[in-house]
Amino acid sequence: MTTSEHTTSGLDSTSNSPMNTDSNDSNDVLTLPDLHFSYRKTSVALYIAFLIICNVLIPCLLFYLLQTFTNITTKELIGISSAALGISSCFDAPFRLFRLVKKRTTYGPLGTDVWWHLDFVMWTYTFALLVFAFPLAIAPSIAFYNFFLMSTMMLVGPVGVVFIFSLIAYHYRWRLPVRCSSEPVGSLMKPAVFYCIEDVGAVDFMHGRNFRQRVHTRYEASPPFRQLMTELTVYWVICGAIYCGITAAVTWAASLNFAFGWVLGQFFIWAFVSWTGCHFLARRGLERERAYWDNRGRTLFKEKTGPGGIDEGRDEEKAPKRSKSAPGIPHDDNSSPELRPASRSLDVPPSSKLKVEKSEVV
Repeated sequence: MTTSEHTTSGLDSTSNSPMNTDSNDSNDVLTLPDLHFSYRKTSVALYIAFLIICNVLIPCLLFYLLQTFTNITTKELIGISSAALGISSCFDAPFRLFRLVKKRTTYGPLGTDVWWHLDFVMWTYTFALLVFAFPLAIAPSIAFYNFFLMSTMMLVGPVGVVFIFSLIAYHYRWRLPVRCSSEPVGSLMKPAVFYCIEDVGAVDFMHGRNFRQRVHTRYEASPPFRQLMTELTVYWVICGAIYCGITAAVTWAASLNFAFGWVLGQFFIWAFVSWTGCHFLARRGLERERAYWDNRGRTLFKEKTGPGGIDEGRDEEKAPKRSKSAPGIPHDDNSSPELRPASRSLDVPPSSKLKVEKSEVV
């Protein structure tokens, strides 16, 4: 994935929409949409800084400074640090819930406008926070300090369990007994990373329901994309298991003074290292996706004003240039190839305004 400038605009809902289908056309065209994932680096950096300040800097300053300059007991130190450790959760979880419920028709899952039909990420995050709260509430009162240091593991562990369950359900083709993000009851469950991409992009990065549509269309249209979702889910399960193992080892083998600062800081070190590996796997998977379609004789190109496309069995007068910055989606800035009617595509609402933004093209 690479960051690039791109211009997007709506398509005419009747003449240019890729949803139009011509069943009599022998040259079938399958549209493979870009996800158009955009973000502001400043906003992401500020949020990460907020998490580090609330979950590392403040608890460590309180713990080590109060321990050094006051006669406060260890039990009281852990109690104060426990309260500080939950500050960030008091802001991001309610704010996300408010956006998901209050502006449901904009950011909520597809196919339902019931306010309590929350998405996969919200339910998983809530479950993890409930488990996370146990050591924060219990450890200071019973003076079980090692249990307090296991709190971050209690946050990562439940998410890993949910990811494992999604892989098992996906492998055995279990059907959902309840709604899962945009998936209705009775749908086959997908790997957890798929739902995370859909929900985080739609709600946290405010791309809305249009982004949810694009993710689902990409998943259904492209087998390599489905394989990538499975691989990334397995990857994060392994990363979560490694984190839990290291945290448990440090918690029970090291002194409280060392383990306190290490465990809190280790979470963000682990997150960065894991993200680096995830980024590599995602790039490799997208390049593999491009090769998959190339080997089947389909020419991939990206429209200048709409989703990317795959044109099968049709010779272009001018072959579109492939963009090295967008694996799987070649792009020609100097031309806007005309798409034939698509057999499977994404409905893009018309828009009268152009929008220029930083975008992560995937």
